[in-house]
Amino acid sequence: MHQALIDTSVFGRGSVSTVKPGSTLVEVARRLYRLRKRRDAELGNSLFSEPAWDILLDLFISDYDDRQLSVSAVCIGARAPSATALRYLSLLQDAGLVERIRDATDGRRSHVTLTMTGRRRMTNLLAMLALP
Repeated sequence: MHQALIDTSVFGRGSVSTVKPGSTLVEVARRLYRLRKRRDAELGNSLFSEPAWDILLDLFISDYDDRQLSVSAVCIGARAPSATALRYLSLLQDAGLVERIRDATDGRRSHVTLTMTGRRRMTNLLAMLALP
């Protein structure tokens, strides 16, 4: 499911063959996601709210891990009330960054994934943090 969207050789001293494509960027995304959770725990979640960013980070990580996230899982990962998470999910869809895909085996469920545009933009943002 994931693709090498950038040259991973710029992120490490090893050869490209020893680095899983995009692994540095995914690690940046994981650290950002963990930091957001820690920040909320230390300072309170009422001071900060970024459900759209949490959704994009979660989808970027799950794409790399070849995991599909249902709409429910995305809402949980956004750490916001369901109505708020669904509103942000719709905004991200309208912006062309994510898409919902109907589950082939269960018509009641949909999965959410980054679009190519969403994946490219997240890659570009995370690359800015990964570069020295």
